[in-house]
Amino acid sequence: MYKHWFFDLDGTLARTGEDIILAWKGAIRAVGRDLTHFDEVFRIGPTLEQMVYALYDDATPELVADLMARFKPLYDESGFPNTVPYPGVPELLTAIKASGGRAYIVTNKRHNATQLIAKKFGWDKALDGIWSYDTFETKYKKPELLAKLLKDFAIDPRDAVMVGDTKGDVDAGEANGMATIGVTYGYGTPEEVAAADVVFGSAVEIAKNLAK
Repeated sequence: MYKHWFFDLDGTLARTGEDIILAWKGAIRAVGRDLTHFDEVFRIGPTLEQMVYALYDDATPELVADLMARFKPLYDESGFPNTVPYPGVPELLTAIKASGGRAYIVTNKRHNATQLIAKKFGWDKALDGIWSYDTFETKYKKPELLAKLLKDFAIDPRDAVMVGDTKGDVDAGEANGMATIGVTYGYGTPEEVAAADVVFGSAVEIAKNLAK
């Protein structure tokens, strides 16, 4: 049983894609940019900045700033009407807490949106920490963010596990000497998380394994 559980958010704890895509398309239309290749290129997981550069070969820092400024209110003020926890997630977080473990969110999602979603579902009561790439003044990629948290809170990586749906999640955990759990129900592919120490098809399965 791990003492410290670090969870990705998008595609791991919640299905968030519909609301993210609606806000992105609204922001792109507002700046008069083409949406022709959006559905081919866009994916859930990278930071906002990374996604702008992936979408547009001619992206500039000015375009990044403009799209981000338009995206944030469209998304954060939407109320996240289409965002739902994956089956078994509330029970898993409760089971971790009941067993004496600690659960955290570590995500590439912005801190404000992450907090709003956690509050909407009451996860702020079950979680012991919420950290995003922009929580601190220095913007950390996930491996560096995990390293900072392990150091700051004196957490032995051998007592910790990183849970996520993408290769980036698995790589971040491995880079910090943590155990890794890959999930196949999110936005990544089964191949992306195949290198994880354990792979599960649902949060329900993780909770059942926790009870053994």
